[in-house]
Amino acid sequence: MNDYFCPKCNAPIKISNHIILKAIPKSSNTLGSMVLFEPILGDFRVTTHKTCTMKDGMHIEFYCPICNANLSAEDEYLTHINMTDSDGDNYEIWFSEITGEHATYKIKAGKIADKYGEHSSKYTNHWGSFPTY
Repeated sequence: MNDYFCPKCNAPIKISNHIILKAIPKSSNTLGSMVLFEPILGDFRVTTHKTCTMKDGMHIEFYCPICNANLSAEDEYLTHINMTDSDGDNYEIWFSEITGEHATYKIKAGKIADKYGEHSSKYTNHWGSFPTY
């Protein structure tokens, strides 16, 4: 089973069977909400509190629930966390900050080891690869 960590403070962010992050809409002054992600790469189900209103197309910034660090990556629309798989290999996991956009990347040594989701070709130039259309 994969384990997930904050790239800033290295705190574990997977509890029980969910990755837990704080989410704040970028164009809003709201306090945000806690968001639960499925820990299986390519599973794009997200659980939020019933009062959380994140509509498709919203730009959301994600934060570590422990150290409160902004997890936005260098690309304006990607965020990242760290993962250790069941073999002990370490990866960076990058994913889209746009709700409804399914794009997740498993990165090893600065290169895409695997990508997931129907929108995953959108950001591949970030790692020097060309999208395949």
